[in-house]
Amino acid sequence: MEIKVKSAAEATEIAQTFVKKYRWYTRPLKAVREDDAWLVELDVGPISTVIAKIKVDAKSGDILEYTIPS
Repeated sequence: MEIKVKSAAEATEIAQTFVKKYRWYTRPLKAVREDDAWLVELDVGPISTVIAKIKVDAKSGDILEYTIPS
């Protein structure tokens, strides 16, 4: 199967779009490729740093796992 999400920027965009359903503020921190998934970290705290972690499938662009602190 062809890789759909080829860059950290693409993975970050997918993660931000997903997280914006739950939190209005997102700031990208990092995106790292591990095997067939991108691990993306976003700051979702408008005042203090609160880290959301999203795992994006590199082949399909689907969200595999996520943790969004309240």
